Amino acid sequence: MTEQIDEIGISKLEIDTPALLIDLPVMESNLKKMSDFFSGKDINLRPHVKIYKATPDLAQMQLKAGAIGMTCAKLSEAEVLADAGIQDILIANQIVGSKKIQRLMNLASRTKIMVAVDNQKNVSALSKTAQDYGVSIQVLVEVNIGHNRCGVAPFEPALKLSEAVIAAPGLKFMGLMGYDGHCTLKVKEIDRERISKEANTLLVKTKKFIEEAGIEVPIVSASGTFTYRFASEIQGITDIQAGTYLLMDTTFKEHGVREFDCALSVLATVISRSSYPSDKDLAIIDVGRKSISPVFGMPEVKHPIGATLFSLSQEHGRMSLENDARSLDIGDKIELWVSNSNGTVNLFNKFYAIRNDVVEAIWKNPLCGRST
Repeated sequence: MTEQIDEIGISKLEIDTPALLIDLPVMESNLKKMSDFFSGKDINLRPHVKIYKATPDLAQMQLKAGAIGMTCAKLSEAEVLADAGIQDILIANQIVGSKKIQRLMNLASRTKIMVAVDNQKNVSALSKTAQDYGVSIQVLVEVNIGHNRCGVAPFEPALKLSEAVIAAPGLKFMGLMGYDGHCTLKVKEIDRERISKEANTLLVKTKKFIEEAGIEVPIVSASGTFTYRFASEIQGITDIQAGTYLLMDTTFKEHGVREFDCALSVLATVISRSSYPSDKDLAIIDVGRKSISPVFGMPEVKHPIGATLFSLSQEHGRMSLENDARSLDIGDKIELWVSNSNGTVNLFNKFYAIRNDVVEAIWKNPLCGRST
């Protein structure tokens, strides 16, 4: 949803700070690169929306670029997508607890929804409530392929749970899901392709094992931005859940995802220049840990060259200055690259979409701080 129309057309340097910026040409290039990759392939892209907290404007762009539907991690994300008219949504997570399951059933009454399961107790709870509500829920059995987070064990345990889903009234078995998250930051770049292909081959072997028992497995959903290229080469994978590619961050690029560029930055203002002689090359900005996530390391300064962010407190950042950056004065604006896009987006209630240093659009983040 676009808001604050009076800011459309202003220079990005006029934006009040801290502010979250999207470089539109960079984002559009990322979108096209991923669309081109899947063009002509017998495999689908179902992007994960957690990177931008299900902001509908961005989801609609991905759908127009060829995505078959959307993937999300949270029920609230699926609700926002459905409210925006998006009709094909996978919640790649377990929906547990009576309140959430009731919300899921309300969602199923107005859109096509799939959900992941990995245990019989959850299957029974979903089935009972689906019958009470008179709806049908599509289900993917999540298989643990090495990430050791959610997921039932491959082969026989996956078969047994698939059979339980098929036998459960109100549920429709649609296939399998697996995530090779252990192939992201946790492995060396040189080993990533091998480990990812081993993991996704295990998922496809489980599909074949279940099919040999007489059960059709139409969907096998997997992977993410780190491994989409490798998973796409495994015959039997049908859907890829990559999402971070759209906005990116410096951590992904530093760890091997170099075909996409960083579109996300945080705009800050210099609010103090120390008067102490020993601190003549120090500037204080109005961005701290409440405005940018340092989980994967200190954010880099995009502009100006010669400034280095070396400390973040709650509402302040300390920068050391070299060369031309020493001329920074109170009120000057600086930009920071984002090192953790997911964590940073969660801190802002809107995106400023920038083209040629001008605000072209403002998109509301409907789930800022919400995680249910």
